[in-house]
Amino acid sequence: MMMVHTVIVPGVGGSEQHHWQSWLQRQLQSCSRVEQADWHRPVLSEWVEQLAKHVRSIHGPVQLVAHSFGCLTSLAALKEHPDLTHKIKHLTLVAPANPARFGDAGFARDSTNNYLAYFESLRPIVRTQLLMSENDPWLHVQDAQHLAHCWKLKAVSLGHVGHINVASGFGPFPEIFDYILPEKQRTGSVRARYSNRFFGFAL
Repeated sequence: MMMVHTVIVPGVGGSEQHHWQSWLQRQLQSCSRVEQADWHRPVLSEWVEQLAKHVRSIHGPVQLVAHSFGCLTSLAALKEHPDLTHKIKHLTLVAPANPARFGDAGFARDSTNNYLAYFESLRPIVRTQLLMSENDPWLHVQDAQHLAHCWKLKAVSLGHVGHINVASGFGPFPEIFDYILPEKQRTGSVRARYSNRFFGFAL
């Protein structure tokens, strides 16, 4: 069985050293992250192209682990580049950004449109997990549930955990291993701690 390569897809600002995405990347031996030219200018079309380019450069199956605007980038990449579905086996969306806050120029405040209707129309075409917060300051719980309904996903609530980022205490996020595809080669401490857990996924 071929090992799954994990691609980290950060949101606006990237994921700093203490962010759970950076922590996760350090735990996995087969892992990389997509890089954007400007982490503070979230132009969706540009971010999608960078993600598609990165995924195509990887040999073998891939899973995406996305946060915030990275969730929107991942969903849009699958829509705009359907050939990626042959490589991407699983998508984990953590605390998606509100698409109403973004438009063609980046942020909706700088644009003549917003992306809410576009993202309401999308349907993930790979296996997808959606993890949400009950008190996310950037996506109201009712809006998160609405998007989950549009995407035909059963959202998993992690409770009152903010935006699931450094500001809300993440940090190490070992629970993420319950939701992503297992990788056979992890760093020793994580492998020992989680080797007996059931993840429920297989290629």
